[in-house]
Amino acid sequence: MKKLITLFFISILSLQVYCSAQEILKVDYPAIKEYVTNHNTEFQKLMQRFEENDTLLTRQDHAMLYYGYSFTPAYKGSMDDFQDFRKLIKEEKYEDAYNIGKELLKKNPVSLQLLYNMYGIAGLLQKDIREIKHYSKRYAALLTMIALTGDGTSEETAFKVICVNDEYQLLNMLFKMENMKGQSLVNKCDLIEFDKCQYYEGNQMYFDISRSLDYMSELFGK
Repeated sequence: MKKLITLFFISILSLQVYCSAQEILKVDYPAIKEYVTNHNTEFQKLMQRFEENDTLLTRQDHAMLYYGYSFTPAYKGSMDDFQDFRKLIKEEKYEDAYNIGKELLKKNPVSLQLLYNMYGIAGLLQKDIREIKHYSKRYAALLTMIALTGDGTSEETAFKVICVNDEYQLLNMLFKMENMKGQSLVNKCDLIEFDKCQYYEGNQMYFDISRSLDYMSELFGK
């Protein structure tokens, strides 16, 4: 397990180096919505390839899958907190948590929180290495893609996420935030303030949460 964790964090470090050298990946929400709405069969086939860890998927494919999910009926914005799943993990009922996690991933295949937790649980349960990598590869692919959507320094260049939980995956796993000091809503962005990050310059970071906010507005008819 220690070897797996070491390899996982080496891969995360390589993501930090890779992302810092890449151009910003543009996310066109209207175009993504149109594709998911009018080409649902193709979108579902793309999602199936993702779940099967198809190595031929591109960054654009991962963007379509992640942001496209937010235009499906299964999307719950930032309200999907997986409370029962987290409770089982806290109680160290890992086998039960693993079984529930697999069902949750069928409903939300692009959740960074689920993929990260399932990777950890699979390791604790000493699952087959291929099964463990099944989660880590998808997690790394999505984390990398999101990190390419901005630089986090302003509203205009905010990292784009479809739920608040995913902010903390970038902050804690990719950038290694130390001592979060505050969180505030600036228009359609979450502004996170902290003492520092090991792999990010500055002491604040913007996240575009417009998809989650738009979902809430639609849900409550505002």
